[in-house]
Amino acid sequence: MDLQKGFLISVTLSLLFISLQMLEPFLGYLLGTVMVAFVLYPLQRRMAPRIGPRVSAFTLIIFTLLAAVIPLGLAVNAVVDDARGLSDNLNGTDFIKTDEIEGQISELTGREMDIDGEIDGFISELASQAIGGAPQVIGIVTDLSIGLSISFFVLFYMLKDGKDFKAWLKETTPLPDHIQDKLYGKTYKTTWAVVKGHVLVAIAQGSMAGLGLMIAGIESYAFWTFVMILLAFIPMVGAFLVWGPASLYLFVTGRPAQGVFLAIWGAVAVGFTDNFLRPILVERDADLHPAIILIGVIGGLYVFGSAGIFMGPIALGVLKSVLEVFRNNYDEL
Repeated sequence: MDLQKGFLISVTLSLLFISLQMLEPFLGYLLGTVMVAFVLYPLQRRMAPRIGPRVSAFTLIIFTLLAAVIPLGLAVNAVVDDARGLSDNLNGTDFIKTDEIEGQISELTGREMDIDGEIDGFISELASQAIGGAPQVIGIVTDLSIGLSISFFVLFYMLKDGKDFKAWLKETTPLPDHIQDKLYGKTYKTTWAVVKGHVLVAIAQGSMAGLGLMIAGIESYAFWTFVMILLAFIPMVGAFLVWGPASLYLFVTGRPAQGVFLAIWGAVAVGFTDNFLRPILVERDADLHPAIILIGVIGGLYVFGSAGIFMGPIALGVLKSVLEVFRNNYDEL
């Protein structure tokens, strides 16, 4: 009997290892799909009894594509235009008043600097790297096409068969039903709080900061707004990495009034969105310390790629839930 169990365990572990190796190239896509399915499943649960699980799943996928692709396409177009304009301005060194900055640095430090030469060298190196990486574009497009195709396929069946999968998981997991219910409840609460908190806080914080840049007269504010939305996934620091240096830049270039406005706007308006919304949307429901979220975001990026922005904090939140259930229900096992 021990030999049979050992053989079964060996086969199971071997197949599990092979399966993980096959999933590894598409891990980021699959994790992103899980998050989308998690958000859409409450709608699927309401629509399926009325129009059928297949039709409702397909309808939700089409609706999500339209709702996400159109605004995202417009935003990407604005960001690309701003980025192109920023690149052109940098190349001509018109965007940055280098003479004024060089004069300020010379007065403060007594050293002469050639900012124009440094910028030209940076742009030349960047262009060289971009040209050298051009043959990789075909591979990237191919991987993206395969990954998105797998994501749509998996998303459809996760929505359609989500209830059956949950039932199978509950039967397969060797824990009492009431303990599983506690664990799933905590996991659901943590996941939903992190998802809605990260997305809404990042969009709100980055958009408020971008509005401040626009009012202060910073060029290419759409591009920098996009950058700040991405940075806003990191708690406490976030968009400050853009609006802070931008306010300093306004001071250095002879626009102190705009610099003061942007600094106050960032500290008050942008800080308010982070300090007010994040505790309501994340910590209150998930009971996760900001340090855990910060570690989860950065660690998740290293482990899972772009999907780690969400999956990192969720993984740590789920671990916390598992430890709590383990502590409270260990004697029942």
